[in-house]
Amino acid sequence: MKFSIDTIRARRSVRTYDGEPLSKEEREALLASFAETLPTPFGTKPRFALVGADPDGRPLRMGTYGLISGAGAYVVGAASLRDGGMEDFGYAMEGIVLRATELGLGSCWLGGIFDRGRSARVLGLGEGEVVAAALSLGRPAAKPSLQERLVYGASGARGRKPHAELFFAATKDGARALTPWSAIPADSPWLARPRAELLEAIRIGPSASNKQPWRLLLEDARGSSGPALHLYLHEDRAYNNALGDVKIQRMDMGIAMRHAEVAAAALGLPGAWTRLDPPPFEAPAPRSYVASFLA
Repeated sequence: MKFSIDTIRARRSVRTYDGEPLSKEEREALLASFAETLPTPFGTKPRFALVGADPDGRPLRMGTYGLISGAGAYVVGAASLRDGGMEDFGYAMEGIVLRATELGLGSCWLGGIFDRGRSARVLGLGEGEVVAAALSLGRPAAKPSLQERLVYGASGARGRKPHAELFFAATKDGARALTPWSAIPADSPWLARPRAELLEAIRIGPSASNKQPWRLLLEDARGSSGPALHLYLHEDRAYNNALGDVKIQRMDMGIAMRHAEVAAAALGLPGAWTRLDPPPFEAPAPRSYVASFLA
């Protein structure tokens, strides 16, 4: 899927919509995006379904308990329980989010509070699958509801962690001797455009409760592959395991992977995600290695 950097910048979470159903063209574009979002980095195949308005015209609800109002449709999705399935799901769903943004639609990830039972029935879950998350969609209302403004403020959605908390230079001594952002040499390719723009595209990505659990180790060069980006999960174990098999922060890793890939393509930078074995650098708990973006 190809998007501009402006699409990443324009994306924001919307919880209050104008109540109008999606147009035929919008529905068709979203349905097409389900296939376009594949293949995924770890090879699993998330499945999605588009849930439209009730046949009797009643307001569409997915059990969001007042947090979402006026949505024109929902996307519900099933993830594989195989290793990498949650990351793949986040990667794929964020592709749908960016397509919706390109169409001028607002969206909001729903990780914990939505009707999983109805979603499971719509998807027809297979063996080894789980309902992972849902996505509300529609045209934003002229004015957000008071509840949305309260939720927006409580989640810290306006803010993002500074570079110093997310990005580190990988050293020959491994992850125990990271170079902090402030001490990265001025001639590092990661401090200059276009790679600096790629990092910003990751930094501003959405994540559950805006926790931004991604941490990235930056290598100026890795053999003949050039500059390398290594993605690690900085896990909040209680939060990540609150929903059992559904690992919310693993999905967040997939979102970061999609933003990195989209930004690289838009900026003309080569690269693809791969999982190195063994991991490139040691990662003391609560951090764990996810994948590397290599040219």
